Amino acid sequence: MRIRIFSLAASTLVLALGLSACGGGGGGGGGGFGLFPSGGGTTTTPPPAADNRVAVSGIVATGAPASGSSVTLRCANGVSGAATTGTDGAWSARLDAPAFPCLVIASGGSLPAGQKLHSMLRAAGYVNVTPLTELILARAAGMAPGGIEQAEPSALAALAAKLDKAQADIVALLNESGYGAFVPNPFTSEFKAVAGDAYDDFLEHLALSLADGDTTLDGIVAALIAAAQDDSFDLPLTHTFKPAELAAQVQLNKAHLASAAGVLSMKLDAGSNPVGAYVGGGAGNKAVLQLPGLAGTKVKDLKRIELELKGDAGGIGQGLPYAYLNFTVDLNCDAAPLAFNATLSDVRARRRILVFDTYYHFMQANNAISTTEFRSIAITPATPGWRISGGTPVGTVAVNPNYNGSETLEGFDYAAYPNACIVDGITGDGGMPRNASAAPNCATNSALPGSAPAVCGAPYSGPILVLGDSGTTTASQWTFKRVKVEARRKQTFRF
Repeated sequence: MRIRIFSLAASTLVLALGLSACGGGGGGGGGGFGLFPSGGGTTTTPPPAADNRVAVSGIVATGAPASGSSVTLRCANGVSGAATTGTDGAWSARLDAPAFPCLVIASGGSLPAGQKLHSMLRAAGYVNVTPLTELILARAAGMAPGGIEQAEPSALAALAAKLDKAQADIVALLNESGYGAFVPNPFTSEFKAVAGDAYDDFLEHLALSLADGDTTLDGIVAALIAAAQDDSFDLPLTHTFKPAELAAQVQLNKAHLASAAGVLSMKLDAGSNPVGAYVGGGAGNKAVLQLPGLAGTKVKDLKRIELELKGDAGGIGQGLPYAYLNFTVDLNCDAAPLAFNATLSDVRARRRILVFDTYYHFMQANNAISTTEFRSIAITPATPGWRISGGTPVGTVAVNPNYNGSETLEGFDYAAYPNACIVDGITGDGGMPRNASAAPNCATNSALPGSAPAVCGAPYSGPILVLGDSGTTTASQWTFKRVKVEARRKQTFRF
């Protein structure tokens, strides 16, 4: 294009010069303008100036696209650039002879006030700017990424060399924290900030988990830096149950789980049933929600449990079904599998059911649970209502039938059982589901003796939310919006 424009200009100039010569009446040949060689040689067109600009582009997103956000780039040789994101979070720019890597910073627009996201472009092309790239840069730098904005350009190369290790660390952290697999490369895997895209769904999951965990991205960055190489650091995690996941959870007799519009319904129909669903032989109805991902949590690390719930519209009172919590606890946190010939008595000696009973404190004492609106109740180790299933005493925590609702988890014998932890698996407890098909003597129409095989007890995730019990024959329906368990980290369950 430049050549064409130059040729047109030259032709115009020649024409003008020719007209001028004719009009001047002068004769003569060899002219003194010097535009062409006087000897009649060919014209040589200068080559166009070299274009050293490099195209770069990317997406800024947090689970939603960052619209109207400013993107600035600063490269290892001091070259800079700028762009603005569109409604889809996309941006593009051209850098004039950059030396990579380039620090990428996004701010403003639809991003929260004061928030910045950082990333690093290690070669020409595409790069993402997301909370995930922020975490990886923080891990690589050992400081909040905002602190490297004014670093010497030459320092960017040293930081880029640490990104692969930092990325592996953050990916491992996400997997250990329950987030599972996502995109292969958080920096360069192209995506669209729309629901259904794997990267975008992960970002939405992370944003919800941080909000439910009562923290922010900056708060997690600060915690990550403070933890340094400490493997005890965990991200908060929200688990949202899908309808199919709820449908797969075994209910006892006339009990049902269902969810709609973010609300879980636990429902019991009226009536008794043939004996055989429970290890202990009960004929009642019990709805059970298993809460995954808490296996290995030590009892001493339990800090707070929050239930956002609403009781049965027909009322809450003496003799009516109500919701409570069970935790399957291995007193020594022994990961060794049960012996192949273990009995129910063997399991009961090794594992217990730790119960928090909501009735005495939250219903009888202060009417904290409503039948007309959702309310939150907070349970801590000091909240009265803790007890443990029968067996060898584990401190001043009551053993049935001596329970009166005043006991707290502070009475647990942590000196004798410092590693007691929540586990998944079989408990042997009489109020839990029976696996009648596990062995011939599991299928009876009566309670199972302690000598029965341990496999007669159905395995399940250790913490469970329960409505009703093995003797409940009254209809009831309780609803829940959220269950939050805070131990070493915060884990929230939604519907």
